[in-house]
Amino acid sequence: MDGHPAGDFSGALSRRKRTECVIYKIKTKLLASLAICGLVTAPIAATAQGTGNTLGIPDNFTMMGQNDPNVRTATAVVNGQVITGTDIDQRVALVLAANESALSAEELQRLRMQVLRNLIDETLQIQEARAQEIEIQQAEIDQTYARVAAQNFGQDTKKMDEYLISIGSSAASLKRQIHGEL
Repeated sequence: MDGHPAGDFSGALSRRKRTECVIYKIKTKLLASLAICGLVTAPIAATAQGTGNTLGIPDNFTMMGQNDPNVRTATAVVNGQVITGTDIDQRVALVLAANESALSAEELQRLRMQVLRNLIDETLQIQEARAQEIEIQQAEIDQTYARVAAQNFGQDTKKMDEYLISIGSSAASLKRQIHGEL
């Protein structure tokens, strides 16, 4: 049965189903991020006992402030792998482009935190796959990327690359997400 054409067809079907699953997961994560944006706009009941600063955190504390775009610093380190502010910015740009609406500064900050958590999870998934000796070939990532371009943008990968750059993201950012999903 090794050389039987049905075996090849079965493998192609399996790859296609896995690719469709990856595309679904990417869309789901984008929608989840957008839903979080919606949650932060909902009114929050004022249940605090007082307005005093009981934790001693400075009033002007910022976790992710505006930085010099030419300086790349680690925002998080996951088992030695660095996640930079640029990584976060590019992924946030994808979500904002899908959302097509403006967010307040507070909503944007919450979105950035959610994106950071997603990037950390993604990094852990990729590291675990390597530890389990699960190899994802670059060709498979590129193939899935091309399908995402065709299905969601009706474009070839070059046009999608240009689009991603125009919104402040990159092909590398989306391919990293695809790698994590595969």
